[in-house]
Amino acid sequence: MKVELEDVTFRVSSFSLGPLDFSVEEGTITAIIGKNGSGKSTTLKLIHGDLKPNTGSVSIDSSKVSSLSSAELAEKTSFVWQEIYNPMSFSVRDVMNVSGYKRGNDEDSMGEALESVGLSSLIDMDFSVLSGGERRLVTVAAAIYQDSEIMIMDEPTNFLDIDNQIVVYKLLKRLRDAGKTLILTMHDLDAVHNLADSVLILRGGRKVAWGSTSSTLNIENLNKAFNVSFHSYDTVNGSAFAGSYKG
Repeated sequence: MKVELEDVTFRVSSFSLGPLDFSVEEGTITAIIGKNGSGKSTTLKLIHGDLKPNTGSVSIDSSKVSSLSSAELAEKTSFVWQEIYNPMSFSVRDVMNVSGYKRGNDEDSMGEALESVGLSSLIDMDFSVLSGGERRLVTVAAAIYQDSEIMIMDEPTNFLDIDNQIVVYKLLKRLRDAGKTLILTMHDLDAVHNLADSVLILRGGRKVAWGSTSSTLNIENLNKAFNVSFHSYDTVNGSAFAGSYKG
């Protein structure tokens, strides 16, 4: 399923986003990067239909998001929120069932989704007693269990230690290779470099750059987006980026 934004703008209070024009191809990973407050999460919420653009349109598979019902959107998209909500008295199983309601409590698929993040043994645990990292992994597993073609994730490695960040990075690659379309916000530029097929860079609600990772994730664009003077260096996994504060 292709995602298209055409001349999209959004305004609230003193913040404005756009205009944004870009297309996300099926079976790819797109990363959205930029300073805090640059419009990354807002862009995800516009794609997911939680916010409506002031101008322009967001389409999924040629259907305008504004014309789709909540059930139709849930069929097409899943969302991993940056914030982790803590529903009272929910078990891990309950959290999974809320996301995967259309599956009708498919125990095998639920177990596989939790196993993909190493948490199948916690299925009957109280969600509220889990660590922040464990709750984050459950929300990722719940999105997998939902089994939508488009997976939207706002900082999916928040709260995770390095070991589990790597688990999620490998999982994202497997999902992409299985044909899922992933749209993510991320702060880890090296992870973006290694994972993403395309990158949208924002600053202050404006597009700095959009395109393939190889052509877009470069020192010139990073210097425009952040108050940092960047340089690149070679590693065994390819180029990496580092920067120093401009002041």
